[in-house]
Amino acid sequence: KLSDDIIRKFQIKYDKRTQSIIFPVRDELGRLVGLSRRAIYYKRFELPKFVNKPIYLLDNIIKNHIRKVYVCESQINALTLESWGFNAIALLGTGSKYQYELLNSTDILQYILCFDGDEAGKKGDDKFRKNIKKTVFVNSVQIPKGKDVNDLTKEEFISLQIV
Repeated sequence: KLSDDIIRKFQIKYDKRTQSIIFPVRDELGRLVGLSRRAIYYKRFELPKFVNKPIYLLDNIIKNHIRKVYVCESQINALTLESWGFNAIALLGTGSKYQYELLNSTDILQYILCFDGDEAGKKGDDKFRKNIKKTVFVNSVQIPKGKDVNDLTKEEFISLQIV
C-alpha cells in the first residue's frame, strides 16, 4: 500500500534474499541508528537491539514542527498513515519509559492513538495516556478487533470513531 513517494521519502528498501522490507530507523535528530525488517508474507518484524528504542519518524515530526501526530505500534502502520496524508510515528511496540520522556520533551500538542485492535493495543493506549504529559490532547481511533491500520482502507480508517 505504500506509494513510491513514501518509499523514496523514507528510504524504504526491499531485500530479495530475505523477502523483507527494510526500514531505516533514525533517532529524533535524524541519525541512522539501525535497520529493521518486516517479512512480506507474514507479520513479523525484526528490530535491532536498541539501548533506548527510538520513535520511528519522530525526526520528521520534529524537523517539520508538526503539532498533531498519529501514533501507532509499527513502521508499516505509520507509513500507511503518512501515505494517506496523516503525520505519524511508530513506537515499535507500545512505548518505553525512554520514548515517553522523548515525547514529553517535544512541542507536540495533540496525539491521535492508533494502536492495534487487540489486547496489547488496548494496554498500549492506557499506557500512553498514563505516561504522556497532561498538557497535551490525546484521542484514540477505535481500530476494529483483530485489525491494525494497515489492514484498513483510507476510507475505512477515516470512518472510524475517535474518542
